[in-house]
Formats: sequence, structure tokens, C-alpha cells
Amino acid sequence: MPPAPSETNREAFPSSLPLSELTYIVQTGRIPNALLFYGPRGTGKKQAALFFAQACNCRTDNGRPCNICASCKKISAGMHPDMIFLGPAENKKIITISQIRDIGGIITSRANEAAYRMVCILHADLMNPQAQNALLKMLEEPPGHTFFILAVEQTAPLLPTILSRCRRIDFQALADHEIKKILCTQYGLDPETAHIISGTAGSDLDQALRLSGLDKKGSAPDWKMLRPWLIKEICRFLAAPQHQNAFKCLDLSRLLSARPEYIHDAMAVLRTVFRDFCILKYMPNKIVNLDFLSVFKDISMTHSYSRMLTWMTLFHETEKRLESNSGTRLTLDRFFLSLVFI
Repeated sequence: MPPAPSETNREAFPSSLPLSELTYIVQTGRIPNALLFYGPRGTGKKQAALFFAQACNCRTDNGRPCNICASCKKISAGMHPDMIFLGPAENKKIITISQIRDIGGIITSRANEAAYRMVCILHADLMNPQAQNALLKMLEEPPGHTFFILAVEQTAPLLPTILSRCRRIDFQALADHEIKKILCTQYGLDPETAHIISGTAGSDLDQALRLSGLDKKGSAPDWKMLRPWLIKEICRFLAAPQHQNAFKCLDLSRLLSARPEYIHDAMAVLRTVFRDFCILKYMPNKIVNLDFLSVFKDISMTHSYSRMLTWMTLFHETEKRLESNSGTRLTLDRFFLSLVFI
């Protein structure tokens, strides 16, 4: 049974996460009104915000959370009433002024129990101009013992006046082996599972935690069933005679497009499959899906290496089409048929 996050040692995070800088801020006792966490998606910005909130409110005096006191446990479990997270509403692509105003109404009252209340705006670069101006007023006159964290992937959309009021902390993309280490040492996953999840998520720590079921608010409990089913299906029609493949691949396209909530995870799995085929010949021990190694070897014997490279190219083209909001069913039909008839 993996240990609960509140019981784990935060030192397990790799040095690339700027926890040392956050620790120093707490140790000095000079908590900024606003912090800007800048870096690519999935680099642990949310986890770092929780770490900082814990450290600010922990009863120890070493600048790091103890993960034992009531405050640390509540924050880690997402149950602390004074830790506020905000992002785009469901199925929306922006953060609106009404959402910022709602936060403003909350923080006019005193914190319930925290020494320092946190307002963490995830994807803050998605605030529209009206929302940014509303936030700017709060940053200019913040309530006492309340700090803001703005987590962004890009700074260009933000007003210069907002940027000037934030202390910026940069986050770097994590390597697969760093995410694997986090999953093993901090969350207690077995190395084989951690290897598959970290390889599937790439440099996205948030997705790795979600796929592993450790992010309770955004977990993907069906991923453990989706992954082997999808790999078996794709291998089934790659191994079948060409005249049988059209029906098989169109059926797979139909099944996937019928569950749009699975498309993102399905594409992540397919990315690992086609990557594995490309490196199998030269580095078989480096493939992600080691549990399918023998199946992949059998299939690779029946296809040329140039054809497998073409599979990867077709996959990248399909990703771009899906990201540009092309029709899911038609895009997947095109992709799977192209795999068969190239």
C-alpha cells in the first residue's frame, strides 16, 4: 500500500524543483504577497505550492513541513479551509472576472485557522484582461497574512503590473527518471509501474500522479485497464493481414471516439507504443512497455524500420489535428487507416 502523501518525505523531490528557495523564504520569515511559479506544464508547480503552504503554517521552525501536525495533514489532504485553488471552470478555457471577484469576497474575511492563507491560481496565464485587473487590485492591497501563488506556463499574457508584484520562481521540465524516483520514493510505487507511468507521462509530473491514481482530484482509475486493452488492440491489427485490418482499425477508432474523456490518456499510451517500436531495434531495454516486449519483437519482424518511423510521424500529425479541434472520429479513422495502408 503506497504511503499517504502527508506521511512521505518531501526530500524525495528532485533538486530541480525549487523547494530550497521556498524553504529559504519561509526561514527568513518574509513571505511575499505574491509568487509567480513559471515553467512548463507538469513540473510540480501545484505540489510546490502545497509544500510552501505547509511550510508557512507548520509548527516546526526549520522552514520545511513536518507532515505530522494537523495543519500539514489538512493541507496535504486538500481539506484545509484556508488553502484556495482556482483555475478555469470545467470545459472553459479562461479564468473570468467573476471567479476572481468570488475569491476577493472570500479573503475579505479573516482566515479560519491558518497563520498564512494561500490563494493559488493555476493556469493564471488564462485570466482574461478583466480578471487580471481585478486581481491587480488585490495584489496592490492584499489582506494581512494572505499570499497569492500564480502558476503559469507563459508570462506574456500577464499584465506587466502583475508581474512586477510577484516574486518569480522558475520550474524546469523533469526527466523521466526524476518522475520515476518521485513515484517510487515518495509515493511507494513499485519500480515497474513507476517506469511505465513516468514513460507515459513524459515530463508531466501532474499527469504521472493522475495516471497513478495519486492525484485524488484528477485521478484516472481506468488507466490500468485502458492501457493493456489499447496496446493489445493496436498490436492485434498491426499483426493481422492487411485485408483484415481496415475493419479492425475502424472499430478501434469507433470505440475510442465514443469515450472522449479517454482520448488524452489513450494518445499518451499510443505515443509510447510507436516510440517503443522505433527504439526497439537499438535499445530494447529502454522501451516503456517492457511487459509487451515479446509482442513488440514479433510485430517488428514483419515490418520495416522505415515503416515504423512513418508510424511515429503519422501519430504526431494526428496529435496536432486533435489539438486543433479536428473531429475526433474522422481524425482517428484517418490515422488508423494510414497505419494499415502506408
